[in-house]
Formats: sequence, C-alpha cells, structure tokens
Amino acid sequence: MSETVQFRVMDFSCPSCAGNVERALGSIDGVGEVEVHFSTGRVEVEYDEGRVATDDIERTIENQGYTPQPA
Repeated sequence: MSETVQFRVMDFSCPSCAGNVERALGSIDGVGEVEVHFSTGRVEVEYDEGRVATDDIERTIENQGYTPQPA
C-alpha cells in the first residue's frame, strides 16, 4: 500500500544538495515519487510501506549529511 511522508530539511546549502537527496531517496527499493524542494526544505516521499519504512527514508537523508525533521 502506498503512503506519503514529509520531512523538513533546513540545512541544504545549494540546489544540487537537494538533488543528491532526491536521487538517493529515489534509489531505495519501495520508494515511488520523490519531491525535494531546495527553497522550502520540503521533502515528500511516496513509498510502499510493505517494502520500506520511514526510518529507512530518514536514515537515507541523514546519510547524505542532512538533518530531517518530521513535517
């Protein structure tokens, strides 16, 4: 079943940083749509809750060097 989760990431320093996070999230098995907005720090991820957990999504953002906060 498809779910959506949102995070705020306020420590992006440039648009390519947001792009790196978007690519990393998009590579997770079970993640569908990913929208990352540099200017607002909003990250929205549509995912299959049977294949991936929100903790995995959050950890992926952290592994890219950023601090996600629930939106």
